[in-house]
Amino acid sequence: MWVRCRKLVPGLFAALALAAGTAASAAERATAAPTPAIEWFQGTEQALMDAVAIGDRAVWERVLDPAAVLTSEEGQVMTRERFLEELRPLPKGLTGGITVKELTVQEFPGFTVVRYLADEWESVFAQRLATRYRVTDTFRRDGEDWKMVASHVAVVTQDPPPQAVSSAGWTSFVGTYRLLPDGWTFTVALRDGALHGGRDPKKLRPFIPLTPDAFVLSGSLGEWIFVTDKGAATHILNFRKFEPLVWTRVEGGASSAPR
Repeated sequence: MWVRCRKLVPGLFAALALAAGTAASAAERATAAPTPAIEWFQGTEQALMDAVAIGDRAVWERVLDPAAVLTSEEGQVMTRERFLEELRPLPKGLTGGITVKELTVQEFPGFTVVRYLADEWESVFAQRLATRYRVTDTFRRDGEDWKMVASHVAVVTQDPPPQAVSSAGWTSFVGTYRLLPDGWTFTVALRDGALHGGRDPKKLRPFIPLTPDAFVLSGSLGEWIFVTDKGAATHILNFRKFEPLVWTRVEGGASSAPR
């Protein structure tokens, strides 16, 4: 919902970020936040997350610093005014919520750093999705109040669920690939009917199928797409943060590796 629903309804949510002018000197240290402060930040952060799905601007208006700049994990940058203008309820057919967990507070002279896990669930026309984020928010002291001036959001990565796809062509993917002209090599093997890959032939990881020729390598980001010509794989496109890294086949027809 945090990111996906923003794609459906622009500006539904973006991570906050501001080049804040407040900074502690090297000699300044964080102090343990008192219980009332922790409770205030816990309640405030949860209220902000609750406001996302229903498009409640009022709670964001109270907390956001006038100079706040909001930056999503995808690189979209918005002013406070633009964010508030685009904050709207979820469209019909979508529901969701975000729970604030594992919140910690570090107090510095004049500002506070708050970190938490945002545990999000979303129903998109009855299809349930779940995503977790690590959030770091910075607040400045404003008299007796706190104003949010910066925030950073990162997705907690996890392997996607494997899809039921045809494995008929996987034998043709087995082999050795290289980053030409003289870079690393990458081994693809078939073990017990499942594809595995890795730079170290002794430590191959399973490929998680998305389509018959597109995969995610377990424990890593990015898609691996096998490109074929006349039934045999010629190279792999490994999309790393939207840029393809090309692994060219240099040895084909390797036998399936044993377990």
